[in-house]
Amino acid sequence: MTTRKSINTAIIGFTVSMSLISCATVRQPLTNEERRMISEVGGNVELFEELLKSPDNGKINSILVFKEGRLIFERYRSSHDRNMLHDIRSSTKAITALLVGIAIDKGFIKSVDDPILNYFPERLHSNTDFTSIRIVDLLTMRSGLDSDDWDPSSPGNEEIMYTKDSWIDFFFDLNVVDKPGEKFRYSTAGVVVLGELISRASEMPFEQFADKYLFQVLGITDYSYERTPVGEIDSGGHLKIKSRDFAKIGLLVLQQGVWEDQRVVSERWIREINEPAVAIPNTPLTGPYMGYLWWQEPVINGEVRSFQSRGNGGQYLIAVPDEKILGVFTGSAYNNDKQYQPFILMKQYVIPGLRQ
Repeated sequence: MTTRKSINTAIIGFTVSMSLISCATVRQPLTNEERRMISEVGGNVELFEELLKSPDNGKINSILVFKEGRLIFERYRSSHDRNMLHDIRSSTKAITALLVGIAIDKGFIKSVDDPILNYFPERLHSNTDFTSIRIVDLLTMRSGLDSDDWDPSSPGNEEIMYTKDSWIDFFFDLNVVDKPGEKFRYSTAGVVVLGELISRASEMPFEQFADKYLFQVLGITDYSYERTPVGEIDSGGHLKIKSRDFAKIGLLVLQQGVWEDQRVVSERWIREINEPAVAIPNTPLTGPYMGYLWWQEPVINGEVRSFQSRGNGGQYLIAVPDEKILGVFTGSAYNNDKQYQPFILMKQYVIPGLRQ
């Protein structure tokens, strides 16, 4: 495990460092060690002190901040610590997007333009015509199916899916209501199908594929996926992982797919997943654009771009590549506005406090 030793490896011009630092709670003042580390990267100590005084931090379970790959700030709620597994909810989807890219890099999947029925030939004679739905349509949530987690009345809403034994069958029982590739509908069901597609393409169980090609390389050994009643992997949510290991996913993307001098996923795929593909209405839960299951949002008056993974309750990776900043958050503010507090902290304190 990497939580008890120092990682100090030069990667694309900056350093990844997770040396063991003191672990105070979200409410406690800055330690002398934190002051030193923030100062060493040219940060504004006073802004981080203000961050800790914010009255709306009560539902945040962990905050980690990296600058140039170096962990400079790490806080946990009093009932949590760095060894606890956190359910990162829909941030799991961003990891699935990385795994699709790895499957393409290794030749298991030919292209994002492959029809999904290439991998589900038994569904060719379904009552619904799935022939036009491509992998890219699931990555951008434009399958054309009547599946919308943001619409409680949608037949494909995830809350209905969770009551079913097979979530793959659930997806293929849905009706096509729009031309695939056009209308955005936030759909967990489609990402579950991506997980099964990876498994079929690689002829490996999804969890084994993820472990071999991603988690082992990053030194992540303690994690768990949820399963459906019939044993399908929930690749659309509910991965449980430690905060520091969650951070490694964000660092990997910031480092253009390289970890400790090893290419994990192609630089081309990192560019693709963070290329704005779908414009999203600008509400607190969404961002202006989605790429391949990663969000893109301008921050600081629209002047600084970021990419993000997002999960209900406050499970976020918020990366600012131009400033080499990564914020990592887990929380328990499920289905209420307090889950947006990490965005406020990043925009008001972290990014201004670390901009060079």
